[in-house]
Amino acid sequence: MPKRKMDPLPRLVVDERHTTLTARQKTFARHIVEGVFSNAECARKAGYAPDTAHIYASRLLNGRDHPHVVVYIQELREQRERQYGVTLLGQLQRLHELSRGAQDANQYSAAINAEKIRYALGGLTIDRRETINTIDQLSRDEITARLALLQKQYPQAFQIDHKASDAVYEDVSDEQGAGSELLEHDPGESAGENIRDAD
Repeated sequence: MPKRKMDPLPRLVVDERHTTLTARQKTFARHIVEGVFSNAECARKAGYAPDTAHIYASRLLNGRDHPHVVVYIQELREQRERQYGVTLLGQLQRLHELSRGAQDANQYSAAINAEKIRYALGGLTIDRRETINTIDQLSRDEITARLALLQKQYPQAFQIDHKASDAVYEDVSDEQGAGSELLEHDPGESAGENIRDAD
């Protein structure tokens, strides 16, 4: 049975104090390169104490305390780029090709999406999303204030056409302010009369 050719491992990193990487440092570096977990979580997964993992992560990545770890992380990243062929310039070029192909095939939506991703990768655009307060999150006083502001800004939107509706509105609130909603009241008609008129 022929032996499989293995990918070359990154060279052993030795700093100026002739310190080699420990098993924990190697595991930490592999988790950092994966890019899935936070720095502190990578240290926890590498076996550092949960209470001090964030401190060890900072020391391992600062480049002063353990420069050999930073070099090893860079080597792992370069190996990954060689193995998978994923680089920023390569991705930008690939997205450009996809965009042109989609445009040539008259698939403009796909072309636009490829260009949007390409611009984001290139740093030309930033995806900003803003959460706007919904009415469910506002108090009654805030809603009243917002409505008053809107009424000042857009008075035409709050005008009621009395010709279309001859209804009379009465304020049925009590003295404490509870039940301050306006109810429609038409004294000339009752529900029973409306039904008889329809017959």
